[in-house]
Amino acid sequence: MKSLLIHAWTIEQKESMNYIPYTHWVYLKEIALYFDKVFLLSPVKKLGKNEFSNFKSLSTFSKIEVIELPYSEGYTSAVKFFYQYILAYRKLKDIDVAYARYPVPFGWMQLLFLKRCKRIIHFVGDPYNAIHNNPNFSFIKKSFLKIFFTPEHLLYVIAGKRARVFTNGHHLSQKLSKYGIRAIPLVSSTLVDEDFINEVKDDLNTENPIITYAGYLRRAKGIHTVIGAFRILKIEYPKAELQIIGDGDFRKDLENVISESELTNVKFFGHIDDRNVFNELLRKSDIFSFGSLSEGSPRIILEAMANGVNVLSTPVGSLPKVFNDKIDIVYTPFNDESIMASKMSWLLANNSISYMIRKNAHEKVRNFTIHKFIKNIFHDET
Repeated sequence: MKSLLIHAWTIEQKESMNYIPYTHWVYLKEIALYFDKVFLLSPVKKLGKNEFSNFKSLSTFSKIEVIELPYSEGYTSAVKFFYQYILAYRKLKDIDVAYARYPVPFGWMQLLFLKRCKRIIHFVGDPYNAIHNNPNFSFIKKSFLKIFFTPEHLLYVIAGKRARVFTNGHHLSQKLSKYGIRAIPLVSSTLVDEDFINEVKDDLNTENPIITYAGYLRRAKGIHTVIGAFRILKIEYPKAELQIIGDGDFRKDLENVISESELTNVKFFGHIDDRNVFNELLRKSDIFSFGSLSEGSPRIILEAMANGVNVLSTPVGSLPKVFNDKIDIVYTPFNDESIMASKMSWLLANNSISYMIRKNAHEKVRNFTIHKFIKNIFHDET
């Protein structure tokens, strides 16, 4: 019996029932095709009596077992649970393949405790780049955070030298090559057939255009730039709307900024795990705007393209290696709301060009499905 350990994702739990976001659920559905048993080594967030999960239930999987870790929001808060991670790894036995996603806390422990199994490390993001590009961090804070995270990074590098390594994007594989690690770059995807719209719409709505952002609401995601650009766009398009899909620790700050500036036609949808609802919101959009400061291979960009939406994004992660400016995407600089707004306006004013851009993108992303993505990682391990 072939077994896999996944050290990657956080789980929500209510009354012994476990739940996971759709994005991870659909990964598991595909991964389960390759293994007889899958263990999830995961921080578990216990939900209260009056709390409910919007995620997908793990009860649909018969071969999944959860190994619980204490819940933490991120690396900083996970440090106090370091010993619990050690205990969890010590108890692991009869694992054939171990898979960890950097930068989840302490995934490098697979090298210490799972020496006899095949090991995979998947670098999906670049914390250093996110810290460096964050305009809200002072030089001192940036320096402190980089120093604080360096031991974790170096331990992952050491583990990566003795594992099969994948990266979300070519830029991460190039960085790892400086350490002597030969990483395989991938384009991360959760796309299934149902995510592709049949026909890309001909025209954009120039009366009340809909701008959409989807993703975590964190400073590093550049959502403040999207909101600032939308504020400028409304001078030319006063009936424009902004859809913000997702949740995170930055949401209250964003709501306060919008309220104080009396910005109208902005709607927060929160996290949406229902794929049909999510796709429908994308399909009613005219422009998907993404101002992130650091990514590996942003899945959400592919999802917007599959749904036939023009994408305006910072040239982050793997995007410049895969998509060409003004051919299947439009790039905008980091932290520049004025230029982002001008490019929104350009897309709306040039319908024939924007149509070809979104049509080209829709065709290109058919090459990036979840089946191909998961197969690239696991097909040699079974």
